[in-house]
Order: sequence, then C-alpha cells, then structure tokens
Amino acid sequence: MHSDTQHPLSDDRHEIMALWQETFRDSDAFVDLFFHRVFKPENTLVVKRNNRIISALQMIPCEVKVADSILSSAYVCGVCTLPTERGKGIMHRLMADAMNVMRRKGYILSVLIPAESWLFDFYRKFGYIYPVSYTTEFYSPKDSSMSAEVSGYTFTLCTAENGFPYFDRKQRERRCAVLHNVYDFETILRDLICDHGSTWIALKENKPAGIAFAKLESGSMIRIKEMLYDDPPAKKALVDHLLHLYHAQTAKIHLPFKPGKSIISVNLQIESYGLACALDKQNREIADLYMSLMLD
Repeated sequence: MHSDTQHPLSDDRHEIMALWQETFRDSDAFVDLFFHRVFKPENTLVVKRNNRIISALQMIPCEVKVADSILSSAYVCGVCTLPTERGKGIMHRLMADAMNVMRRKGYILSVLIPAESWLFDFYRKFGYIYPVSYTTEFYSPKDSSMSAEVSGYTFTLCTAENGFPYFDRKQRERRCAVLHNVYDFETILRDLICDHGSTWIALKENKPAGIAFAKLESGSMIRIKEMLYDDPPAKKALVDHLLHLYHAQTAKIHLPFKPGKSIISVNLQIESYGLACALDKQNREIADLYMSLMLD
C-alpha cells in the first residue's frame, strides 16, 4: 500500500463518520446504524495526512452466488474524500490499494454502487466492467382494494425470526446474486425502518409465500426495494396490500434484470445500479449479477 494508506484505529470511527456525512449527506439514523453494525476497522482503508483522515472507503465481506458456487466477495462502499483534497489523485491511489488488499484477502469478486453516474467510468479503470442492472416495474392496479379474505392471503410484519428462512431460501434460488446472511437481514430491516419503510410477509395457509421491502417514495407512489415471492398471485397480493397500507396509487418495484429478455412493456424500465469486478484470473460468468438491499 502507499505510505499514507492504512487501516484506521477504532478511535477513528467518528472522524470517518463525519467524512461520510459531509460527502453523502445521509441521515444521522442511517450513519449511526452503519457504523455500529457494519463498520469494522479491518474492512476499512483510510488516507491520513498530518494525523487527519482525508479519504476513506469500506470493503464489506459478502457472498455472491454464481450458479452452484458461493464466492467470497467484498462490497466496496463509503468511498469519500474531503472536498479540499479532491482532484489530487488520492482516491485513485486508495482504490488501487483496496484492490490489492481484496486480492490478498482472497476475495473472488467485488461489487459496488457508484454514488454518481460519472463514477461508473472511474471504477471501470479498476476492472469493474460487469454491469449490475435491475428492472423497474410500475404497477397501478385498476382496483387495489382486493382484501386478504378474497385473495386467500394474510399479511404480517417481517422480523429476522419469521422472515429470514423464507428470504434465504428464495435468494438462493437466483442464479447469480449477492447474498445476505441473517445479520445483514436484521440490518436491512432496521435500515428500512429508519427510512420510514416497512417489510411485510404474505402468508398462504399460514406459510410465507412472499416478502417485500417497501417505503413511500411520494404522496401517491411506493417503492418496493426488493421482492421475493412464490408465484404471481402472491406478488399481486403483496403489492395490493402495500398500496392500501400506504394509501398509494402506484408501486415502483425493483426486480432482477434478465439479459436477453426484451422489455416491451411501457411499465418496465432497465436501470443501471452497480458494477462488479472479477478479482481472480478466471473468467467469471457474472453478466447477469443481481444485487439489492445493499444499504444504498
């Protein structure tokens, strides 16, 4: 690593938090959640000048499922530099050091979500050449008043205890996706609550048939950040329930993008979300990698 790049000390936490806040303007609740549940000095790199942190990033361990393999990976986030130090090549050197650290730790893949559109080109210089996309579906039912009794579904708020077993089974059915463990799942639930959202489970004959993570995006639209379900009726029942719960007219649903599948509906849009990098020399088939709920 460069001479001024290092892992921070535990006492550096609050200085890194302040730099994060100055860069991303996230809520205090989110930053407190991240730095108490996710942040670890050994997964963080900082640049110090005159005993002051001027740049930082996080390399959060995660797992990525590709076909039948589970690959040890790292999610890069919180990439930030003091405004007065930008344009000096500091972040370029810090990212180069991070790539070496991740390879030394044996990570096979790395994923990230660029904070701004111009950063997609910046990260491609380091090998983040695999796009991570998703499909946005807009759903506005003619009649969103369908009751649980009519559809045969009931609904319950999700907790780690009642929701993670179903969530884990469904996420592992995907061919290529970033996986979340139960600790991540609990963090995701707390993050959504901080963002004034909620997570609901649809039950069919008292068994989970779908799960959705939602928040009100505007007065008449909800955003479903992630949704896993057994079949279309379970999906519709969940969306209708959430529309009724939030008194909304339209649902904006984040769903996996399937390459090669043409989008012909005006209710569907393909969105650029993140980037992935293969850290080893093998040719990884990750062209259709999907990730969501990454504390974005």
